[in-house]
Amino acid sequence: MEKPLISVVVPIYGVEAYIGDCARSLMSQRPDDVEFIFVNDGTRDRSMDVLSQVLDAFPGRSVKIINQANAGLPQARMAGIHAAEGEYIVHLDADDWLETGALERLCTEARTSGADLIYYDFWKEYATRSKLDRERDFTPADKTGWMRRLYRDGAYGYVWCKMARKSLYEGIFAPRYTMHEDVVFSTQLIFRADRIVHLRQPLVHYRRNNPSASTRSAKRVRRGQMARNYLDMYEHYRESLTGSPVEPVLDDLVLRAAYVGFSLDRDLFRERPYLKEMARHLPLMPFHRVLLVEQLALKLWLLW
Repeated sequence: MEKPLISVVVPIYGVEAYIGDCARSLMSQRPDDVEFIFVNDGTRDRSMDVLSQVLDAFPGRSVKIINQANAGLPQARMAGIHAAEGEYIVHLDADDWLETGALERLCTEARTSGADLIYYDFWKEYATRSKLDRERDFTPADKTGWMRRLYRDGAYGYVWCKMARKSLYEGIFAPRYTMHEDVVFSTQLIFRADRIVHLRQPLVHYRRNNPSASTRSAKRVRRGQMARNYLDMYEHYRESLTGSPVEPVLDDLVLRAAYVGFSLDRDLFRERPYLKEMARHLPLMPFHRVLLVEQLALKLWLLW
């Protein structure tokens, strides 16, 4: 195959019960100019055996397998990105699956529009029902508003409902932790994209009934990882903040992290001495994920 148009990256860890459905949905896609990259992030179950059985039933597809010691979801994504040869990157979590014809639609849209970033709708799959979730329409002129909505829970930060040019990932900051790693990636991708298209079709089935998913872990750990990912991104761009992806979202980023420190994880303030001072100077932000009463409680605590 010549250089593929799309590289699909699938990290694998602890998904023995789901990887078969995911892989079959990919192998059943029609386009030939697509490569599939499966990153074995040191999984300890039979996920790779199940994957191998599915791949054997679909000879002739362009598949790469990357095996690495367990490093976490963000690092597994980056391993796949580095190995990708496609012009565009599509992410898919191994417990989810693609709609029939999804990659064909993405190939057509990429060739027609020449977009840097194409985002699309998705199905949330619960144990007994499906729910269609649609994203808002955003344009390059709306990028700042879109980025801020990521931190206010007003837009979807998931990378698996966005196809981006591989060039947008060059030199990108990769987070350490799993929680809200998508938001860190999406902040930078949206900032870097000049041509943005909303494909108003649900292309992904997002499984919400996986009991082993990270959304089941303890709230303090989850929120602490989220805050540290946000602050790590700030520190990465701090020396050249003006004109960086962090500049438009700095207040939102600091508020989310500071409120986690106040309400759940005081270690954040000991680890990042600058956080208290930055949080003291935040304006009140109505219509935020952190409610006004919570912002006021944070400000009062910071004054002590």
